[in-house]
Amino acid sequence: MRILGIDYGDKKIGLAFGDSEAHVAVPLDVVPNVGDATIQTFAKRVTSEDIDLIVVGVPLSTGTHHSPVQLEKTRTFIDQLRSLVSVPVVEEDESFTTSESIRLQREEGAQAEEDALAAMLIVQAYINQHG
Repeated sequence: MRILGIDYGDKKIGLAFGDSEAHVAVPLDVVPNVGDATIQTFAKRVTSEDIDLIVVGVPLSTGTHHSPVQLEKTRTFIDQLRSLVSVPVVEEDESFTTSESIRLQREEGAQAEEDALAAMLIVQAYINQHG
């Protein structure tokens, strides 16, 4: 199954690709969040890249980095995306993905942008749980 991973943010959105058969996820890129146009672009990408599933990170545990407001914004984004695509859009807890992506950059020398790494971690968590 081909998976598009999304780390949603108000200003920018991290993207990753996952393959559930190979059990691998890789960071793609980071795009500016320009509202409806961004969602339209994702919908086109689902078709052009034969995506079977979209996994969006949601901030389920609140703390200094996440708030209930961000969870609401993310779920609104998910609802809008669901209305435009014919593939399932599922939620995956994104707790600690930002700190882990920073660690990957520092300790492992990962070259991808932080938000793309966070999207990769979201997809990998989904693959690990759902095979």
